[in-house]
Amino acid sequence: MSDSKQTISSNVAILIPLEFSPKVKQILIRKNIYNDELRPKRISQKLALPIDGDFDTLTEDLCREIPDILGDISIEELVLEKNSPKLTPAQLMSANISIWLDGLKHQNNKQILLSYLPQKWELLGDMVLLPTISFKQKEWLELFSHCSETEIYELWGVICDSLNVNRLGRQQPISDDIMRTSQVELLLGQEGWVELLDHGVHFGFDATKVMYSSGNVTERHRIGNINMEGEVVIDAFAGIGYYSLPMLVRSNVKHLHACEINTNSIEGLIWGAKRNEVSQRLTIHEGDNNITLANLKNTSDRCHLGILPSSERVWSLALECLKSEGGWLHIHMNVAEDKIASWVEDTITKLEIITRNIGRQWKIEAKHLEKVKWYSPHTRHVVLDVHCSE
Repeated sequence: MSDSKQTISSNVAILIPLEFSPKVKQILIRKNIYNDELRPKRISQKLALPIDGDFDTLTEDLCREIPDILGDISIEELVLEKNSPKLTPAQLMSANISIWLDGLKHQNNKQILLSYLPQKWELLGDMVLLPTISFKQKEWLELFSHCSETEIYELWGVICDSLNVNRLGRQQPISDDIMRTSQVELLLGQEGWVELLDHGVHFGFDATKVMYSSGNVTERHRIGNINMEGEVVIDAFAGIGYYSLPMLVRSNVKHLHACEINTNSIEGLIWGAKRNEVSQRLTIHEGDNNITLANLKNTSDRCHLGILPSSERVWSLALECLKSEGGWLHIHMNVAEDKIASWVEDTITKLEIITRNIGRQWKIEAKHLEKVKWYSPHTRHVVLDVHCSE
């Protein structure tokens, strides 16, 4: 038997007009009768979608949900190619969008359009966030200008089905305001609240209002692995609890003071504290941390400075927040890769000067430098662990 004969199989398929194929496929998936082991087949102006299972009432069900399809569908036994095994999510999305494009009457740049499809995205619970440029190339915008709202809505549904999520958003540049406000555009779904579990810690937030970086996952895990039992800790830029919650849940801090100015982030932090059952060990200080940190002088064993591109404006306040015997600073910064070593030296020098200016006689030591991720082609997000001692 030849290899080509091994790639086909006789099976049952439903033939429907191309224009209805995306919606019909979603219905078949919802009814759990779509056979994804076989590849759909175009036959003239119709598409054969493979089906399996109980489909006795399928034609009636489809005509009820899509009245315009009445009299233009049939169920037949056809020879269909087997699907390629183990398609990646990106490949599956491309294949399904290709079917959606075939159902349109006004596209003639199919391969160009498919070449622009995103290969990476951010998964937040049951929501996927696409990169900022996704579906904004001139060819896609030209296509959308000829599409109905229903057709565009079907495209977003095709993407969600391909990636096995319920909601879809598109990233927008983080606002330059002091609160670094998220500007996610919700493409499919009614609201932006998401919940997720990361290394034993529950997070909840509105992705359309609050930023979240999955790329910082290794640093959240690292901070959570540091033993802070018995310590009082300050998180100077708490957000939704990106680092506060891992320190409360996994590092076992005695008490944590969270400074945050964004009310939407505070909503997520309060939810996370309750969900993780750590509210009794958390105090939230709402407002500008130039003020809230000044009210926490001489109280902490450790101060976390998790803001990018730089937290330098609060270094002096952070040092003043440490107890008289000293403690730890965790300083986040964006640094050019070839300047990391000199940045560490400069940072220690600056901290030594600040220490003298505030009347502390401490030894300042760089204990660890963590390279979290690439922020841009030549710039790293790093975290410097600094120990201050008498």
